[in-house]
Amino acid sequence: MECMGYWNNKLGKHRALLTNKELARHLPPTKLATKANIHGMLEKYRTLYLKPNHGTGGNGIFKLSHHGNKYRLQNGTRSRTFTSFEGAFTAFTKSRAKKIYLVQKGISLLHYQKRPFDLRIMVQRSPQRKWEVTGIVGRLARPHKVVTNYHSGGKPMPARELLTPFVPSAEQSPYIGQLNTLGLRISRHMSGIFPRFLAYGVDIGIDKELKPWIIEVNTKPDKFIFNALADKRMFRKIMRYARISKTSG
Repeated sequence: MECMGYWNNKLGKHRALLTNKELARHLPPTKLATKANIHGMLEKYRTLYLKPNHGTGGNGIFKLSHHGNKYRLQNGTRSRTFTSFEGAFTAFTKSRAKKIYLVQKGISLLHYQKRPFDLRIMVQRSPQRKWEVTGIVGRLARPHKVVTNYHSGGKPMPARELLTPFVPSAEQSPYIGQLNTLGLRISRHMSGIFPRFLAYGVDIGIDKELKPWIIEVNTKPDKFIFNALADKRMFRKIMRYARISKTSG
C-alpha cells in the first residue's frame, strides 16, 4: 500500500490513520499550511501548531495563537506578538525556509509543574513477530518551550508520575492499559501500510478530559529516551527486541 499515495512523512501518516474510523477519533484536525487553511483554523481553534512535513526532534515547530486582536507566534523559546494575522503569517513565512508545513489544531495538554507534557509509547515486533508495547515514557517540556521532544530539551519522566495529579492511583493501570491498546491499534494499522518498519514511537497528548490524541507516529523512534529513566527495565527490553529484529530481519 505504500505505493498508493501514502508516504512516510507527517501528512502521509496522518492520512493513513484517517482511514481507520476508530483511530480517526483521536486525530487533531490537520491540513497543509496554506495561508487560507491557517487563517480558517485559527479563527475556529484559536491555537495551532505549524509543523514541517518532514523533520524530527521537534525542530522547526511553531505555535500560533489568537487572542482578541493579538497574534502570538512562538518558536523554541522565542515569542513574538503581532496586531494582525498578516504580520504573524509573514513572520512565519520568512522563517519556514520554503519547507512544506502542516497546520494542526492545538491540543490543550495536561500540565505538570506548569509545563505541558505528552507520552511516548514504544511498540515493537516481539521475538514471535507480534506487535508489543515495550515502553511508555512521559516527556515534560522545557520551561517556555512549545515542544516536549527529548532532543529539544524535554525531560523524560515516568508516565505514572506525570499522570498522578489527574488519574487516581487505583485507576492508573487501567488508563495506561487503554493508552497501550491505542498504541497497539495504531501500530497494527500502520504496519499494513508501511510494512517494512519494525517499531513505532507513538506520541500521545492528553487533554483536560483525559482524552488521548495522536500527535505523531514515528517510524524510526528514539530508543535512548528510555535510558534517561532511573528504572532501566523498559530500556533493556527495547534494546533486546531491537537486536532480535535486526538479526532476524
